[in-house]
Amino acid sequence: MNDFSLMVSREIDHAEWRWVFVCSIALLVLITIPFVWAYGVGGSEARFMGVLVNPIDGASYQAKMRLGVEGSWLFYLPYTPELHDGVFLFTFYLAMGHLARILSLPVITVFHAVRLVGAVLMFFAIYRFVSDWTSSVEQRRLAWSLAVLGAGLGWLAIVFGISSPDLLAIPEAFPLQAAYANAHFPWAIAAGMLVAHVLVVKCAAEDDAVPALDIETVGLAAATVFLVTTSPFMLLPIGLGFGAMLAWLIWRRRELPRRELAWGSVVLVFGLPFAAYSLWIMTRGNPAINAWMEQNVTPSPPVWDYLIAFGPLLALGVPGIWASRRKVEAVDVFLLGWLVSGALLLYAPLSLQRRFTMGLIVPLAVYAGRGLWRVILPKIAERRRGLVIALTFAVFMPTLVIALVAPMFGSLNMKAKGGGHYYLAQAEVEAAQWLERNARGAVVLASPELSMYLPAYGLRVVYGHPMETIRAEERKQAVAAFYEGTDCTVVQDEPVQYVVVGPRERKLAQGSMCPVRGEEVYHSPDGGEVVIYAALGY
Repeated sequence: MNDFSLMVSREIDHAEWRWVFVCSIALLVLITIPFVWAYGVGGSEARFMGVLVNPIDGASYQAKMRLGVEGSWLFYLPYTPELHDGVFLFTFYLAMGHLARILSLPVITVFHAVRLVGAVLMFFAIYRFVSDWTSSVEQRRLAWSLAVLGAGLGWLAIVFGISSPDLLAIPEAFPLQAAYANAHFPWAIAAGMLVAHVLVVKCAAEDDAVPALDIETVGLAAATVFLVTTSPFMLLPIGLGFGAMLAWLIWRRRELPRRELAWGSVVLVFGLPFAAYSLWIMTRGNPAINAWMEQNVTPSPPVWDYLIAFGPLLALGVPGIWASRRKVEAVDVFLLGWLVSGALLLYAPLSLQRRFTMGLIVPLAVYAGRGLWRVILPKIAERRRGLVIALTFAVFMPTLVIALVAPMFGSLNMKAKGGGHYYLAQAEVEAAQWLERNARGAVVLASPELSMYLPAYGLRVVYGHPMETIRAEERKQAVAAFYEGTDCTVVQDEPVQYVVVGPRERKLAQGSMCPVRGEEVYHSPDGGEVVIYAALGY
């Protein structure tokens, strides 16, 4: 029996799981405090819209859930005025919307509940995976802590005057930030960890067990389908790492590794059809979705940003990799292949490069844990090892703290300036609710900031999202021109049914807004802070 088999054959006892559970709850409390604070700051005058990290996308998640609330299992773009066919995408958020409807709960309540449950599953799945690589409980806990709490040297870059959001917060890359950002990141990371764990354990086992109708096979298939339909970016580097392992086995054995191929085929059989459908829809199958994907670009930052963001773990991981070179097993090739292929995909000629950071910190943390526990600490006096571990975490913890705290103060600053992307005035909420009751599905012209949240109330907008509005920049300028009074043609060019004039719109207008031709159908009870017109006669 090789060393790795000894590792994966050791069960995790109840005391270990209790430790993970307690730590997970503590982390959930930590990332919940900022949300409680943000809701409290709004008071009775403004409503916090529920998302602190990337609120623009946070609004779009709520809009997708709203489609589920209305009973749809097909997704369409509510941020663009043209009608188009729905497609089978974003089923995770659509399902959450159905759940909100069944439970009669606000979508944002379900959003946060699912987010926190996903965070716990992610923490447990990461511990299960890192435990596959060592029989030492202390090293498992160290690798898990590095994976979950890992962050970079962004705080140091700020000290030297270098400012870049990617140095502080890459939610796809860092699990605690993922749990802080949205609902699908932690669930996707948990699913990816399950896929990787089953492949590793089954391919390292000494028996000849092949896929069957058992919990491992069903779990592998289900996790694959979930990952492909929710956030497939983690699955590709895992698959490439698995492919590297198969190539290594063929070279070593001089024959096809049939058992390993059988387990890999589960991922292929259950993942490929959904991946092919998504690719077809996004590139050819639906003109509106095609146009959206042409705008949906998340490029990687410069390579030195990644080096700063992952610097501490890279510094620990290199000696861990070097120390493993003398006894390389197939699963080591898998882990290293996953890490290397993921790093290469960050600069592949693809539009969503940055998404490939998802989950990469876990294999890196395995090596970082090895480097710290097996290479560095043995060279240090035992009485000083605890201090070295504490200093290791102290190097990057300021970055993590800033990443969690900065959105709080950003939202407070935006609230002071009229709400920004974080808050709606109570009068705006009441106006949106009136439109929800009386004009559901209508196309509404409003300021870009207000339009960001109107689809969460079952409405469509002319412009509301930089990615999900087709011809986004053109329409954003047209909306601004209408309220600024420089070009009124947007109400002729678009199928506008209602026009909103509220504090944000008046701020854009500065007294020179285009005249609104239509019947006034709503004004705020307080005397007209928000007025809605039925756009007639254009």
